[in-house]
Amino acid sequence: MDSHEAPDTNGAPLWLTFFVALPVPCPVQHGTVISRAFDEELRGCELLEVRPTEQSDPINAGLADRMFASLKFWQLAKSVDHTEHLQGMLQVIHEVTGLGSVSEGIEGVPQETYMTVVEMVTAQNSDTLHDMPNALHEAFHRCFSVLSDVYAMSRLVTRESLPPRIGIEQVQSVTWYGRLPGKGYTQDLGGIFWVSPPSYFPSEMLDEKEFERLEAHLGRIWNGSPLELVMEHALVARQYLDQQGDYANSVIQAALSSEVLLDSLLGIMLWEEQIGSPGTRAAIDIFDEAKGGGLASRIKREYAPRLGGNWNVVVAGPVRKWSEDLAHLRGRVVHRGYRPSRAEAERALEASDALLDFVKSRLAAKAKHYPRTCLMILGEPGLRRLGGWKWVRLFLDATDEHPLRWFSDYSSWRDRVDARQQI
Repeated sequence: MDSHEAPDTNGAPLWLTFFVALPVPCPVQHGTVISRAFDEELRGCELLEVRPTEQSDPINAGLADRMFASLKFWQLAKSVDHTEHLQGMLQVIHEVTGLGSVSEGIEGVPQETYMTVVEMVTAQNSDTLHDMPNALHEAFHRCFSVLSDVYAMSRLVTRESLPPRIGIEQVQSVTWYGRLPGKGYTQDLGGIFWVSPPSYFPSEMLDEKEFERLEAHLGRIWNGSPLELVMEHALVARQYLDQQGDYANSVIQAALSSEVLLDSLLGIMLWEEQIGSPGTRAAIDIFDEAKGGGLASRIKREYAPRLGGNWNVVVAGPVRKWSEDLAHLRGRVVHRGYRPSRAEAERALEASDALLDFVKSRLAAKAKHYPRTCLMILGEPGLRRLGGWKWVRLFLDATDEHPLRWFSDYSSWRDRVDARQQI
């Protein structure tokens, strides 16, 4: 945010106005004003004169010393054309079939809609203005929390197929102005800041090495690899955080990533253990939550004996961090509808990443005991990077098993385990 010297308000609050163009329309009437009072005290307000506009409700005297955010919605008419993608498709059809003519074009199909710009007004106590960047950050987030609620609840009313949330990360830039007591807007107290970079439109396609990685991922995912699913959920979690500003779904996706990792890891190790003496009984008992508890119980009981390392959720380490910063938070989000902050979501994603790194290192250290599991989860590149490839290479040289069959064999075995749990 812009860095400015603290303005002298003589102890009165600084009025701040933010202007934001939303990425999608918010369906409230043009000129609508929606305000919310917060518990925080608005200090020095007796030094200000506050007058309601003609459209405003009478001022509640009990709220006169409370911090607030007041939003006014401006709806600007615009027209959008949906034929761009059809034009592109027809161009390819012409190239492939020779039918039609690109030059003929298609008559546009405009749709009348609107763009929403929000004028957001709040105040900032004078004793916070010594750090203007932080004061602006705090004031803007206060206003945006109200905007997020208005947008989310308006969707319940209209049932429109709009994106489920508006997050700060979806806004590109914000313009702000401050007003001193008894003064109007001036160029001297204001500025613009970028919240997120402009929408990304790629200019380059995959190069040869990147395409080889794509083929490797496709081969693994089509054969049943769990690591690609883990990585996919982790990527979606990061996108919810950085692009959508949807912190709750970011936490949920990070939790899914970790849970798929932990479940698959234990499942594949159990499958490998039973190859010499095929059966499902031991795995059925381990995964039976009615007998042995859920994931948290399995972590305490099953992983350390097989992989070594610190799997204790009360001792400092990656597993404790996962338990406290991700698993517990995920439960609050899913069961209570808790709305996590960005900082909480960031810690959750960090915990998920740390757990993945810990699992990879522990598994690579046990390559001699679990060569199939190591190759299925880490792959040859991962084993070469983390160590352990030597043991897996020796195992492969001594067996006529085909690694690509392992995924389907495991999947069939795991289906039988899961089916027995439902009986």
